[in-house]
Amino acid sequence: MFEWREAVGRAVGSLWGPGFRVTAEKRHARAVHAEGLCLQAEVIPVRTDPPFTEVAERLAGPALVRLSTATWRGGREWPDLLGATVRFRRDARLTEEAAPGDQDLLCATLRHVWTLGPAFFTTHVHDWLENDYYGLAPFMVRGLGRAKVRLTSLRDGARRQGSRVQRLREALREGHGVLTFELLPQEHGLPHTWTPLADIFLREEVALDPERLRFDPFRDGLGITPRGFLHALRPSAYRQSQVGRTEH
Repeated sequence: MFEWREAVGRAVGSLWGPGFRVTAEKRHARAVHAEGLCLQAEVIPVRTDPPFTEVAERLAGPALVRLSTATWRGGREWPDLLGATVRFRRDARLTEEAAPGDQDLLCATLRHVWTLGPAFFTTHVHDWLENDYYGLAPFMVRGLGRAKVRLTSLRDGARRQGSRVQRLREALREGHGVLTFELLPQEHGLPHTWTPLADIFLREEVALDPERLRFDPFRDGLGITPRGFLHALRPSAYRQSQVGRTEH
């Protein structure tokens, strides 16, 4: 079912790749989501009933979270998409390099590809923790089958002031920096509702070298594998963007 769509996606993505490379060369950074900050995090399962138990338990442990802006740099809080990327790690030591068994999950404030334009204006650009972040297209989840994924925010209602970075740091001090990993099963026999599996507690900001830190949407050490046309667009774009960054 997925094979022909992924073949078409890879072909289209290869045509887009050079554009991402040129953009990265000109920006001296990622073509998209060039600016952000990294956080040490801890993942704690919240769903303990079958068939979700095994998936939730696989997620448990240390994590690296990067919160970013898609377009603008220099702290500009103009209409934009925001991103939340999680690297579920097997090793508590946080480094730029991924280890065997790690899982990268790349999400953004974009529910569907056809809502790209409106999402620039519905995203709460002044606060990372006032948004939900979507994996956009389906994944194959080991033990559950086809599913969509998202990260939801706590939305504690606190009236924090300042820039989005200042608001995030205040939330961390208060212990309110939390994202929840949720699945929407697509298989027959499973509840077709968003199901929380684990809370991702954002503990503290960490300094990592952005030139060495490279996420891969197809790094699937925990059995969450991107599938379909939209995901197949990404490898060439990411690869060419990284080539453009390397040249600087």
